[in-house]
Amino acid sequence: MPVDPVGATPGTGLLPISASSALLLDVATQRVLYAKDPHSRRQPASTTKILTALVVMERLSLDQTVRIPSWVGSVEPSKANLRPRERYRVRDLLHATLISSANDAAEVLSIAAAGSRAQFAQWMNTKARAIGCRDSHFTNASGLPLGYQYSSVYDLALIMKEAKKNPFLVDSLSRKYHSIRSLEGRRINLKNHNRLLWRSRQSVIGKTGYTRKGMHCFVGRIQWKGREVLISMLGSHRLWKDLKVLLDYQFGLAFYKMVQNRKVWSKTQTREIQEALERAGYPTGARDGKLGPRTIHSVERFQKARGLAPDGVVGSKTCRELSRYGFPKSYCR
Repeated sequence: MPVDPVGATPGTGLLPISASSALLLDVATQRVLYAKDPHSRRQPASTTKILTALVVMERLSLDQTVRIPSWVGSVEPSKANLRPRERYRVRDLLHATLISSANDAAEVLSIAAAGSRAQFAQWMNTKARAIGCRDSHFTNASGLPLGYQYSSVYDLALIMKEAKKNPFLVDSLSRKYHSIRSLEGRRINLKNHNRLLWRSRQSVIGKTGYTRKGMHCFVGRIQWKGREVLISMLGSHRLWKDLKVLLDYQFGLAFYKMVQNRKVWSKTQTREIQEALERAGYPTGARDGKLGPRTIHSVERFQKARGLAPDGVVGSKTCRELSRYGFPKSYCR
């Protein structure tokens, strides 16, 4: 089993997420910001398509023409509904694969590149190992649960790390909408499955996935205020809520709040903050002297109840309010 980077701080069970596995990996430092079963092998569903696109682009040129085969109608959804004998550029089939998660486009590209699904799967596994993946085995380009196909959130983050180097892939994953045309002139409109392109304050590109057995999946890249973080999740029962928790508590405003609080309070003082919050009726879980996500959430609730700005930072006003519940006034500035 791979060893996580030095300085990793996995937080198994810390965050209230339904996902079986999750990972946040800082690109610049290679630190694991959050990890929950990062090496467990699970069905990756359509997050597989990131690796598919990497392999296709090594074997085919973006402007190469591909004729759609007669068997395309037998591919299971979701699909772009390609028609036999139509011709498309590779770039357009990649857009369909990544933006609207079209299984028919992914399978057509794999056969065009390798001649068979088995050969393409072999290339996928070779590429995955070259990237550093140790908990993955791929059997098809689409991510459909055919054969013994699995990956881990750690491996998916490594695959995304490789994909973000490719400007075409980044551009494709960033598009909310796009249209492709066959060389015969038929137009297909695409809409991205990644709702975070509309909802998130951060720039979040990535690939969703779903199977009944594997549940909801996601792998992507977050950029915000000069920081870059890789995010991956497998086995989620509530994908968008889980992703919001990870974004808000480990990368968004709460990350900033944790940094700000650490500049002000020592571990001993933080433990006393937790004890005061507990006495005020806002439990923080373990009184461990760490201003983590759960403690920050309790601070925000405490602040809101007392008419203060719920920013999660224990400043002078919050400190004075906490002193009513046993927090030493001598600490307040």
